[in-house]
Amino acid sequence: MLKRLRFALLTALVVTLPISASSSVLAAPRTDDLETLGTASSNEERSNGFSAEAHLAERGESGSFVSVTWSIENIGNAAAYFNWPSGRSYMYSNLNYFSGVTVTSDDGAARHHPLMDATGNCLCSGNLSFDFKEQINPGEQVAYWSMYSVPEDVDTVTLEIPGFEPIEDIPIS
Repeated sequence: MLKRLRFALLTALVVTLPISASSSVLAAPRTDDLETLGTASSNEERSNGFSAEAHLAERGESGSFVSVTWSIENIGNAAAYFNWPSGRSYMYSNLNYFSGVTVTSDDGAARHHPLMDATGNCLCSGNLSFDFKEQINPGEQVAYWSMYSVPEDVDTVTLEIPGFEPIEDIPIS
């Protein structure tokens, strides 16, 4: 009974999370005037022609929820699709394209996967999100976001986007 009550409370929290989280999570991420906290180059053939950047890691009012804004830029000369970083570690209910984008704690001891809502969807930009953009044109930079549960004593994270080198030492504000 106690386990069911805890699960119900956690489910209610996750379902209402976007309402109580910071406003940067609710709005479509900006693609202009983004501060760069780190960049990463491709480390796989499928990500050739792309560059990744980390822009913001923001802790919500609850203390343990962290929203990370990151972007992909098409540095190639042809339009290309960016839709492969789905995660396989957890059983998200749909193919959530960006559920594979993770963060690790500053000491590297823990990997954090995007939070999952009550219906099993990733709390991240992706094919179920209103701000999803799959095809990126040459010279275009598109911002995305991911939501994680990160302990309050963690001050910096490393962003890991499949197909790119890790972006280290991103401060959480």
